[in-house]
Amino acid sequence: MIALVIGAVLAVGALAFVLYPIFFGTRRKPAASATVDQTTIDEEIEAAVRAYREKKHDRCAVCGTPVVARDARYCANCGSRLPA
Repeated sequence: MIALVIGAVLAVGALAFVLYPIFFGTRRKPAASATVDQTTIDEEIEAAVRAYREKKHDRCAVCGTPVVARDARYCANCGSRLPA
């Protein structure tokens, strides 16, 4: 009987913990990231895209699949040997 009471109290406590933000809301802190200028973010994204496009992409000569692992000896798609 004691276990039943303890279980019921724990269940009600857990339910109250979960439902409290729904009924009473939460306190919102001011967002610090809102002060970041959108142009700064766009410039960072553009720089990352340019760096990615300038990078040399190795491809398998037989099937044309990009080789992701730099130390790969065989192509993951067709299994042909890659040049060293």
